[in-house]
Amino acid sequence: MKKSDYNFIWEVRNGKKIAFNSMTCALAEIEDDFTEILDSIENIRYEKLDENRKELVDNMKDNGFLVDRDFNESKLLKFRHLTGKFNQSGLGLTIAPTLNCNFKCVYCYETPKQNKMSLENQENLIKFVESYINTIEHLSITWYGGEPLLYKDIIYNLSEKLIKMCETNNVTYSAYIITNGYLVDEDVVDNFKKYKITGAQLTVDGPEEIHNKRRILKSGNKDNFQKVFNSIKMLEENGINVGVRVNVDKSNISYVQELIDIFKENNMIKSNIHFGQVTPYTESCKSISHSCYDTEEFSDVLMELQDKLNSNGFKAMGYPYYPGIKANYCCSDQINSFVIDPEGYMYKCWNEVGEISKSIGNINNLENQKISNDNLEYMTWTPFESEECSECKLLPVCMGGCPYFRVNNIQSQCERWKFNLEEILKYTYDSYLDDSERFEKAFADIQ
Repeated sequence: MKKSDYNFIWEVRNGKKIAFNSMTCALAEIEDDFTEILDSIENIRYEKLDENRKELVDNMKDNGFLVDRDFNESKLLKFRHLTGKFNQSGLGLTIAPTLNCNFKCVYCYETPKQNKMSLENQENLIKFVESYINTIEHLSITWYGGEPLLYKDIIYNLSEKLIKMCETNNVTYSAYIITNGYLVDEDVVDNFKKYKITGAQLTVDGPEEIHNKRRILKSGNKDNFQKVFNSIKMLEENGINVGVRVNVDKSNISYVQELIDIFKENNMIKSNIHFGQVTPYTESCKSISHSCYDTEEFSDVLMELQDKLNSNGFKAMGYPYYPGIKANYCCSDQINSFVIDPEGYMYKCWNEVGEISKSIGNINNLENQKISNDNLEYMTWTPFESEECSECKLLPVCMGGCPYFRVNNIQSQCERWKFNLEEILKYTYDSYLDDSERFEKAFADIQ
């Protein structure tokens, strides 16, 4: 055997050390025998080890710290990447029934359009899915916008037909929605259940005064915080898995604790709160670039926010707070994944929805379409063409960063692990150690 090329080792408190492997995302507290084996593994004869050493070697291999001597990890990584990119067992569609919105958020990257998906386009969307239905095992839908709930009838109409098609063809179905939450009511919740929309993302950008300044209703009503907050409560109480996104920049960072307190006061300690980095993706949101954190800055900010959540009783230890293995980066570099706008135009990336020059085709004219250059750009770009990425020990948890930036030659977009991996893993270790010590103390008190 030999040691993995993707091992990290750091000293932590009390003279202990931890080891992390980015191919498996395994994290272990280690002692000297671990490092001794790593340093001498190519000269060790396994059959001559005692049982304790054999068990340690076995565990190290199971968790990726050791690999077979002739095993090529970089080829496995590339195989994972290509398999994820070109896997055709499922079809993932992000559908925008409209690009219109009832909000005018200060950082929005979209250019709103007063449109909605016509019946003809809905029918052609169903035909588009039918062309895949005999070759896939799963259909995944994300309802998007604009604000998708402005045209609930379109969501319900398409959902009914898609679900029936999947049931007829023994294809599993799942659905998610990204909504500002303002239009959620009991009827909407009932229809979420009926049409298998099991998850939702709603955004709250701070306590009432701050949220209402950033997420503004077009109607002129300056108070939407309470309505959105009540929508989160209603959805959670009805078994909908809600992701509460808090978009963070320099103008609202100081109000996060106040928002966390509001969730605690309302007994919503189980809410899944995560923090989004406000990024000026398009020309529509360039005006707020001065208040945005870059990725290195945000990596530090996110650690502080994670600690706020944990110290207040919220769970914030898994992804995105702890690194996860990536095959391909996101839906934009996956072959059977498309974003579809109200006019039937298809895109690879959410950031480009409505920008027709970036479309890769249209569901209304599939027979006469050629393979577009934009589709080729997303599907052929790979981090393995970059020497910097290929040699990076973080490639398994980064995969080259956001394809939108790479394809459009905007900037290199390494994941935040590049800037805070050691700190986040030490924090994770300390948190679990503290939990263990608290458990041991509580158990001792009981005895």
